[in-house]
Amino acid sequence: MVVAAESAPRASASTASALRAAILLGVALAACANFGRPDRDGEIPPALADLSRAGFSFDADLRFVYEPMTVCDGLTCADLVVIDDRRTIRLAKAAFANPSRLRATLLEIWPRYAKPRRSDVPALARAALLVVTDGARAGVVDPEVASSARFYYRQLWNQSPPSARASLPAPDTLGAPAR
Repeated sequence: MVVAAESAPRASASTASALRAAILLGVALAACANFGRPDRDGEIPPALADLSRAGFSFDADLRFVYEPMTVCDGLTCADLVVIDDRRTIRLAKAAFANPSRLRATLLEIWPRYAKPRRSDVPALARAALLVVTDGARAGVVDPEVASSARFYYRQLWNQSPPSARASLPAPDTLGAPAR
């Protein structure tokens, strides 16, 4: 009887230890699920559809992926890369701040995606100008995003050489943003 009495506390202790381990495992799995990489794939097709309706279609073989390690530089929140012999546009986390920002990001890279090359300041200015002039038609409705596009266009226009400015409208001639 003494053996049975001694094994009961051991069984109780091992059961409690197993229960604690199971709870910790459950908490760890829940944390991974909550802090893992968010799935942004569902936000991309509606944005592409809005751009397509506005006349800015991307090639069907182009892949779009959410890549949180991609960084924004002004209005530019996308990188065009080749992965497994396929052109891929990596979209930064900030591109998903709201639907307008995603559309502005896609519209900004649209003139550059067909021929990947290092962009110069006038090319970036033309891309920002596209967001300023055609953003509303492509679904960029957030006034803050439109204002940022105007701000970056002005900066890029000022940084462009005078010969390139001749082919770009002066920022002051663009008129007030639609509200």
